[in-house]
Amino acid sequence: MKAVGIIPARYHSTRLPGKPLIKIAGKSLIQHVYENVLKSKRLDLLMVATDDARILECVQQFGGEAIMTPENLLSGTDRCAWVARSIDADIIANIQGDEPFLDTIVLDNAIALLERDSEIGIVTAAKPQLTEAELNNPNIVKVLVDKNSDAIYFSRQNIPYIRAAAALQIHPALQHIGLYVYRRAKLLNYVTMPQTTLEKIEQLEQLRILENGEKIRVLLTDKLSLGIDTQEDVKKAERILSHHEI
Repeated sequence: MKAVGIIPARYHSTRLPGKPLIKIAGKSLIQHVYENVLKSKRLDLLMVATDDARILECVQQFGGEAIMTPENLLSGTDRCAWVARSIDADIIANIQGDEPFLDTIVLDNAIALLERDSEIGIVTAAKPQLTEAELNNPNIVKVLVDKNSDAIYFSRQNIPYIRAAAALQIHPALQHIGLYVYRRAKLLNYVTMPQTTLEKIEQLEQLRILENGEKIRVLLTDKLSLGIDTQEDVKKAERILSHHEI
């Protein structure tokens, strides 16, 4: 099976305008993300999908592959699907453009899972053992899974409500990591679905998949993943890189 990685990158961000081009330890964020994903052993092709000429030029300058997409696409998933329609691939990995420390072993495991199990159509990732601060941070998305490791629900809230604290040994919520690996047909079908109620309420597009009765398999990783959403996140990333913690 041919697997293609797509990093959707838009210039406009509410909290960090021009986020993909922000410098971290001397390199743009998009370059850090791209070079990290190149560690994957199962991707046949990697490209950035952007609606901004500045990002396109930046990627080309450091030797990466990039493609321009229409400006009116609503989300990174729509951007990935737009590219997927015109390329020959069986598996499409939607890789968040603001997570420079993604564990590429999880990416490779997700691709391998789709290759060997035809019943699975979508795979994402999550990290266990959240701190109390992380559980209560609405910028950190939590996910609950069932006994098959399929997602039950995603939320910005601290879930589930703990009514019987004495029965709790390990908190069941996992920190969702922004990686989605799709069978191409699943991705193309997903973007034809209308937005759903829970998706709109939580502002989490993956809930559209669950609300339509589809499953998302969740792979676990204990490796750090830091999404860059604020200037404080930029400083954290610089500290991580300077101490070679990844």
